[in-house]
Amino acid sequence: MLGRVTVNVRVPSDDAVLKTIKIYNRGLQHCIDVAWKKRIRNNIKLHPFVYKEIRGFGLQSQLAVACIKQACGMVKRAKSKPAINSFSMRYNSPRSFSFKHGILGLSTIEGRKKFNITLPEYAKKYIAWEIDESVLWSDRKNRIFFGLCLSKDIDIPIRSAQHRQVLGVDVGIKHLAVTSDGKFYGTVIPKMRRHQEHIASLQSKGTKSARRHLKKVSGRWKRFMRWKNHNISREIVNSLGEGSIVALEGITNIRSNKGRKFNRQLHSWAFRQLQSYIEYKAIQRGCLVAYINPRYTSQTCRICNEIGTRNKGFFLCNSCGYSCNADLNASFNIKNRVKPLAMAFGLNVNQPIVASGGFLNVKHFESPDLSYNAHRF
Repeated sequence: MLGRVTVNVRVPSDDAVLKTIKIYNRGLQHCIDVAWKKRIRNNIKLHPFVYKEIRGFGLQSQLAVACIKQACGMVKRAKSKPAINSFSMRYNSPRSFSFKHGILGLSTIEGRKKFNITLPEYAKKYIAWEIDESVLWSDRKNRIFFGLCLSKDIDIPIRSAQHRQVLGVDVGIKHLAVTSDGKFYGTVIPKMRRHQEHIASLQSKGTKSARRHLKKVSGRWKRFMRWKNHNISREIVNSLGEGSIVALEGITNIRSNKGRKFNRQLHSWAFRQLQSYIEYKAIQRGCLVAYINPRYTSQTCRICNEIGTRNKGFFLCNSCGYSCNADLNASFNIKNRVKPLAMAFGLNVNQPIVASGGFLNVKHFESPDLSYNAHRF
């Protein structure tokens, strides 16, 4: 199974790099405009319409090709025309960047630039991994950062499906994560409310100082989410052994209309980020990761599989009388839904489980009782 990790490092400030980022984003927006207007979603077809012009901006050939490819990828996924509002760009190794012996070489509008980079202590164990497409970006203070992406094929221990440890993980508002082994991880509702009240008070003022402070508070909340999600994901993954299965919910449509107050809380936390942290940490530990359909996971009785009643975070089965915390009940159901899925696809040996970018993609699986929509396994 393919494990991936991104190491973010600070790059010394350089005018040529900052200019390259701005020109790249200008070229990216131009490619998006042309692709959207001509309804082109393929980078090879878009190439003759934009290549000469963005090369005229000053971009080197490899950066121009990366710009065209990124634009097509953005247009293909978008429902409305994308607008570039951040300063970042893609680099491909070894064509447009290199990293050897602590020296980072970057292609810029002024040629190849080299910088001495110090990797953080935690990243040194990944130094032998293969280097993938990486990202360079700058913030509002013109500080430059480089996200070095690394990957490695990780072997999953051979073990029968019946003897694999399966852990169901439910994510939510009241508890950020609840696992099927009975553990509850984190509650941030009081802190979230204080944050939202503070944001509302600053927005109501509307002064220049208030707007400046809003940017600072926004960045602080994002950093807190990353820190919290990293800690929770690490605790969950550390409880697993090699060859285990981590079962998660596919939460693509989690932000549906469920009430103004609830929607505000949903939009205030990065649930998918938490799942992605659990995913990449689990893969590095030698575990499998499965995504199941989240429909009725917290409203289905884990004992008799009948639909029960959920009220204020508490589940009650009207059929057999079973009662439980709704989030804990959901984690049990997530775990139970993955077990037959693992058996159906014969995950009792290590090979073959890698396909399509490192994951076995299961489009649709049906059992007599439930239907599962597993995006990755």
